[in-house]
Amino acid sequence: MSTFSTLRHLGCAAGLLLSLATAQAQAQDHASHHAPATAAASPAPAAAPDLALTEGVITRVDARSGKLTIRHGAITHLDMPPMTMVFGLQDAQQAAQFKPGDPVRFRVEDQAGALVITHIQPAS
Repeated sequence: MSTFSTLRHLGCAAGLLLSLATAQAQAQDHASHHAPATAAASPAPAAAPDLALTEGVITRVDARSGKLTIRHGAITHLDMPPMTMVFGLQDAQQAAQFKPGDPVRFRVEDQAGALVITHIQPAS
């Protein structure tokens, strides 16, 4: 193989490697613009991101049926204005922990048309 032929092959190989490196760098740059934020980039809120809690005050406890009547603020994820209403507890045993007048923070989910408290805790 002549020196000219060897140089030409080396030049082609170098060009191919440069093209591959450029394509890889562009792909990584593109992916970084669409990658989700990592936990280290933003601190986690006190509750899980999908666990928006609503403040309220218990007005009635029905331990037998596992239901609480709560005067509550707006429940934003359900687009519900402040009002007083009855909610079932996902864990009916929790009803015994509360009494009328207790301030609480809770999460309500629409489960097949029924509004169910999936998380509740005393308000501090």
